[in-house]
Amino acid sequence: MNKLRIILFSIIASFMFTNILRADADLEKKLGDMQEEIDALSELIEEGSSSGGDGWYTKTSLGGYGEIHWSTAFPPDDEKDGAGGTNVEVDIHRYVLFIGHTFNEYLSMNSEVEIEHAFVQEGEGELEMEQLYLEQNLAYMGIEDTFIKYGTVLMPLGITNEKHEPPTFYGVDRNVVEKELNANTWWETGIMINKGLGGGLELTAFGHTGLETDGDGDIRDGRGKVYKQDGSNVAYTLRVKYTGIPGVEFGLWHNHQTDINNTPTTGNIPADLWGAHMDMSPSEGFGFRALAGNWTLDCPSTHTCDTNGREKIWGAFIEPSYRISLGGPMDSSIGFAARAGAWNDKAAEEDNSSNKIRQYDLMVNYWLSPNAVLKIDYENQKYYTDNKGTAGYNFGIGYQF
Repeated sequence: MNKLRIILFSIIASFMFTNILRADADLEKKLGDMQEEIDALSELIEEGSSSGGDGWYTKTSLGGYGEIHWSTAFPPDDEKDGAGGTNVEVDIHRYVLFIGHTFNEYLSMNSEVEIEHAFVQEGEGELEMEQLYLEQNLAYMGIEDTFIKYGTVLMPLGITNEKHEPPTFYGVDRNVVEKELNANTWWETGIMINKGLGGGLELTAFGHTGLETDGDGDIRDGRGKVYKQDGSNVAYTLRVKYTGIPGVEFGLWHNHQTDINNTPTTGNIPADLWGAHMDMSPSEGFGFRALAGNWTLDCPSTHTCDTNGREKIWGAFIEPSYRISLGGPMDSSIGFAARAGAWNDKAAEEDNSSNKIRQYDLMVNYWLSPNAVLKIDYENQKYYTDNKGTAGYNFGIGYQF
């Protein structure tokens, strides 16, 4: 009996050992196959890296900004005023995405897509491509501090046109003077050269598409926005910027339009904008912004832009501010600002006053962090002729990344 048990045990042990060896061999084969697949995949990745550099995703950047407004102040010609509608409005004002890509050390692409007022439907809201350009650094040719942009670029005029993300300015809305004077935001398509001259001086020259004002001389309405835009109307912009004093920027700028009407059959209407600005916007302490500009349109005496007073357009504002760092784990801060501005986009009228407007703003920004902000402001706008206008409070949130 004991011999029988020993024989059975030996048979079972041999069977189990054989299966274990067989399983071990199968496992070893599977592990070997997996290792071969890993090696092959690694080889493919290395080949892709050696032939095209790092993956495209390592050279592509994503950014953006957005803002929501809650407003009680509207201009007197707004449809809500006296029309039985509400004078309180909440609006997803903007949602913007930046996408950039660096091809190599000397060439990059930048783009900006914007949705205004939450959606586009039945003529309301806008979906816009505000920027789309290639930027070339000429350092590889031995030309230092020189960059060329090819494509659709924001106009180098004033303060707000190039720097308008919500955490970068006081007030819920961008200042009205630059909106009327520089058509903020305004972009055109062409070739722009930025050249550092040393000592904090920079020269910008931009040859680009021009405005199409439909004959009435309205600057802001003349933006073509590169939608099947007429490319025969060439214009240029020049700017000199000085940043030699840390934290302070001074700018002088000029824009020339060969035909602001862009309708040669009615005769060319050349136009020139001259302006200057100062921008001191520190993350702590006293700040100050100021801007002034003037358009002159060479309108024929029978043309609409002469008879409606748009032959001359001017605007100016000053904005002192003070920002206090609150520190803490979010690096918060709070700032206070006041703005006084005036403009007239029909300054050639005989009485020179029907569209002359002044506006005062009192503003508080609370930066939850340097790139996220809560805002409140009080706005008071009046026409000089009848002292009518609007007043109210605005609230906003904004961010950038």
